[in-house]
Parts: sequence; structure tokens; C-alpha cells
Amino acid sequence: MRTFMRQTFALLLSFTAASAIAQHSYNDEAVKDNDLAQRRAEILQMSKTAISELRKDSSADKLLGESYGQAVFDTTKGGFIVTGAGGTGVAMSKTGHMPVFMHMGAGGVGLGAGLENYKLIILFENKDTYDKFVEGAWSAGFSAQAAAGAAGKGVVGKFQNGVAVYHQTDKGLIAQVDVTGVKFWPSDKLNPGIG
Repeated sequence: MRTFMRQTFALLLSFTAASAIAQHSYNDEAVKDNDLAQRRAEILQMSKTAISELRKDSSADKLLGESYGQAVFDTTKGGFIVTGAGGTGVAMSKTGHMPVFMHMGAGGVGLGAGLENYKLIILFENKDTYDKFVEGAWSAGFSAQAAAGAAGKGVVGKFQNGVAVYHQTDKGLIAQVDVTGVKFWPSDKLNPGIG
């Protein structure tokens, strides 16, 4: 019984941690209406810069050329024992029309300390996968297959289950990162005409 209670408490704490990180880093609900246009512009610029960096890897650049669209999130991950991640980003088709501003969040239990900021980039192979993602109905799981830094160069250059996922830091690029248990949803506040 105690083990069950501890597991339940740890799970509750993990989701609380993920929510707290997302709220602390990107409290979009507190943003005044007249600042929303500026916030959207900042997110679009962050996405453009991250995609520009991603293009420096030849296999990732090839997938960008083949993809239907992409999503880029500015993400913060952290915690000790109870970990969480949260962020805000934007998804758009390759044409760049109709960007959809989104949030992400995840919680878990594991060893780790400190905060990490990175860009999470998801490339979508086709319209169906992209549409499910922006509707908040997409889920997938991947495990890391490459290391950051010099060892991370020449990352995997193929789609798996219709997506390719990258973790981008100032140290390098990791391909096919683990996004199991990560939830993505459209932002009511940031998307014009919603909320």
C-alpha cells in the first residue's frame, strides 16, 4: 500500500513539475492581449532560427526538403527525482501559411538535476500526421539514437512513423529523441480567433 501511495504521489508531483516549468517559462495566460502579436513574432523567429541551424546537418536538411511541415518548441526541462518539461512553440506546413501556436508538457520520475533549455524540432512526413499533431491527437515514442556534439553529426536521416524528432542545444543535435509521454496541444491564447 505504501508503495502504491508513493508511486501515486510521485506521478502527481511529476505532472505538477511539468506544469510548473511550463507556467514559469511561458505563462501565456498572463500575457496581455496587446502583447500577443509580439509573443507570436518571438516564437516564429525562434522557430526560423532553429530550422536554420537544423539545415546545417545534411541528413536533416534532406528530410526538411521532403517533409510536409514542422513544429519547433523552445523547451525547458528540469528537476531532481521528479522531472518535468514544458515549452511553447509553433507548427506550420512547409508553405508557412496558418501557423498553429502550441504548448507541450511532460512529467516523469528519474534521476537528474538542474535545468536544460533546448529546441525540440519535429518534422512531419505527411499531411495526415501533421493534422493529427496540430489537433492535439498525436502521440509517439522514440528513443535517442545519436549523441550531442561531434558524435551527433550525421544524424539519422529518415522518418519513423511519419515523423523525425530532433533535440537541438548549443552542444549539437540529437536525432530521434524520446518523446514518450509528451503531450502537445494548441494554445487557446496565442492562436488568433481562439479563446
